[in-house]
Amino acid sequence: MEYDPTLPWRDIRGEGFNAHIGPIRFADMGDNRWCAAVELDDRHINSGGVCHGGMLLSLADVAMGAATYAAGGQHPCATIELDSHFVAAAKPGQRLVAVATQLRRTRELSFMQCEIWGGGRQVMRASGIWKYLSSRTPAATGEGSAT
Repeated sequence: MEYDPTLPWRDIRGEGFNAHIGPIRFADMGDNRWCAAVELDDRHINSGGVCHGGMLLSLADVAMGAATYAAGGQHPCATIELDSHFVAAAKPGQRLVAVATQLRRTRELSFMQCEIWGGGRQVMRASGIWKYLSSRTPAATGEGSAT
């Protein structure tokens, strides 16, 4: 997956840890898919000279969490499960692109998957479950959702 400059990108300006790893760009791709992107710099590199696994996990968490938030009508949510598989190393100076897809949504939960790409190849895949936190949970709608 290459970075598509024509998508409606916006910056996710987090606080604390998210501010440290970013800026992260985020865009709605339509069809229950969202995209997040970050430029790798020295902060993201481990002692082996490649992207730290924690950075990849963080990007997957931010991408799927922001997608869940957007899909749920801006309702707060929290990660309750995150599974990951490291596929290849990401290298300094690469742009990482994470594509998050909502597989299913219920009133309280969002089931997500994510692929992260860098340098023209997949470097990680992940999946997870997010719980909507607000007292007024979003209605489950759309194909693939259940109540």
